[in-house]
Amino acid sequence: MTIDLHTHYVPAALAAELRKRKIPPLIETKEDGTELFHMPHGKIAFPETYMDMDARRAFMDTHGVSRQVLSFPGLFGLDSIDPKECFPLLQLYNDNVSKLSRNYAEHFSGLAALPMADIDLAIQEYKRCRNELGLIGVILPNNCFVSMKHVERMRPIFEIVQEIGGHIFIHPGRRPDEVPEVHTPARAPFKDHAAERLALTVQDRVAHCMVTLLFSDFLDAFPEVSLHVANLGGTLPMVIERMDNVSVTRTPDDPMPTSRARRVHVDISSLGPRSIEIGVAIFGADRIVFGTDCPIFLTDRSLAAVKNANISDADKELILSGNAERLIAPYL
Repeated sequence: MTIDLHTHYVPAALAAELRKRKIPPLIETKEDGTELFHMPHGKIAFPETYMDMDARRAFMDTHGVSRQVLSFPGLFGLDSIDPKECFPLLQLYNDNVSKLSRNYAEHFSGLAALPMADIDLAIQEYKRCRNELGLIGVILPNNCFVSMKHVERMRPIFEIVQEIGGHIFIHPGRRPDEVPEVHTPARAPFKDHAAERLALTVQDRVAHCMVTLLFSDFLDAFPEVSLHVANLGGTLPMVIERMDNVSVTRTPDDPMPTSRARRVHVDISSLGPRSIEIGVAIFGADRIVFGTDCPIFLTDRSLAAVKNANISDADKELILSGNAERLIAPYL
């Protein structure tokens, strides 16, 4: 059976509150009854699959997925706004995902959502989520890791996770300082091929996060912290060998960047078989976990990507379940 570490959930109670909002993040109901989730930089369809977890369980059985780790991603923009606005809604999410995880303990586990503009409040809420709600960890926005300056602000969160345990999932999402003071309607970020160029931008941010985590000593102080990064480490697998060539010519006495690549785990969300093959070559199969971004992306495509990758059956088993079991078992 497969464990999916990268899935999303919006409780019905939270969706009801998001329908009341006037600026993103919000949910818009169209005249035909379909809905759109307005994020800071665009909008996506918001079908029932975000909320109907009985249907999700049946879907999981159909695809051989034994467990999903659920999160409310920073990409939606809620965790980065003023805590006075977001904190009650994030608590609503945390309470609901806790109840769901306890009612269906064999199928679902939850990650805490935290108010990123107030680190002290975030730590307080993480303690509640771990000690009282039984959540297995936390989701943090990728843009908080794109430089050493920004990652230092995350140190207190890593310290509390080190102290009381939990799994950290780093997912694309904005920092609080990226929230504009005055909301203006989102426009297409690029004049042409917007979807394709935005995909490149997202993967670039993930790669910057990986550079921070892999090539600094930040993680050295947190040996007990379980962590994975979304989207196969972004563009890093494609460029890290070029980093080696730069290192050889400019700093030949330093360790090669590829020698540090296996320090974190990454998931395969939204990537295909050729990318997985590169990921295994760079990170090692023991550092790759299964993730789908369900219900945004299709679970069957991610399963097919692993099946069709030119890697060993043993490596496929590690990716589909073995590595995830090792990462999250202490917190279930």
